[in-house]
Amino acid sequence: MKIVSYNINGLRASMKLGLDKFIKENDFDVLCFQEVRAGEEIARNFFETSQTSIFDDYLSQQKDDFSSFYKFYNCGKKAGYAGTMVLSKIKPIKVLYDMGDIWKDDEGRTTTLFFDDLIVVNAYIPNGNSRLEFKMQYLEALTKFLSMLKENSSVVCVGDFNIANEEIDLTNPKECKNKSVFLPIERSAFKEILKLGYIDTFRFLYPQKVEYSWRSYRSRQENLLPPNYNSWKYRIDYAIFYNNDSYIINSCQMPDLIYSDHLPVILEIRKKVNL
Repeated sequence: MKIVSYNINGLRASMKLGLDKFIKENDFDVLCFQEVRAGEEIARNFFETSQTSIFDDYLSQQKDDFSSFYKFYNCGKKAGYAGTMVLSKIKPIKVLYDMGDIWKDDEGRTTTLFFDDLIVVNAYIPNGNSRLEFKMQYLEALTKFLSMLKENSSVVCVGDFNIANEEIDLTNPKECKNKSVFLPIERSAFKEILKLGYIDTFRFLYPQKVEYSWRSYRSRQENLLPPNYNSWKYRIDYAIFYNNDSYIINSCQMPDLIYSDHLPVILEIRKKVNL
């Protein structure tokens, strides 16, 4: 199973840059998007066909390319802000928005798909620059939620956590020690999730590899910048996994794509075969 996590920083902007080609040209099973920043009606317009006139035939054909996906929108109530959505080629048994009684918000930050023997959580953790208390409350709720889910199933939780866990995960750890993204309280909250038995799949596979999942739009053109330009980069997007010993992790990659200021995290797992 190939699971993609991608903060697209606006559905409309990323689609203009060619996000649809990325989806169509790769054989993904589940795509989890964060920061959709578009209402449900707008999101549906990109991915679903409707009654069209003969003048809309080309657009209908383009949308038919997404007909193999089940689509789940959790766009939030505030226009142009936050939101998550999921495209899945596998029909889930159940879909949960928010975290049940543990957490509810109107920003569309959590979408969870329940499959036969796997649960996929798509989470968009708040930025703590202006709402640190809200961020910590969300992380506390997410920890409780993930603790509950793992009792009876393997669980993949993907998303933009807005936390760099260790110094290796950002370019300027000393300068960021008092900055939200690398605050001790944030990193401690992330580690509490790992203590439940979840693993950071990228770091599990590559203990010393230096790669980042977010870089400013400016730093994407480093070849045009002065040699000593010190760009800010973070690894804040994760695919964490609680494995009840029924899966094998094949790979976790972060390809350098142009559709957002974030990079996607692509996790591939396969089920163990009992001989």
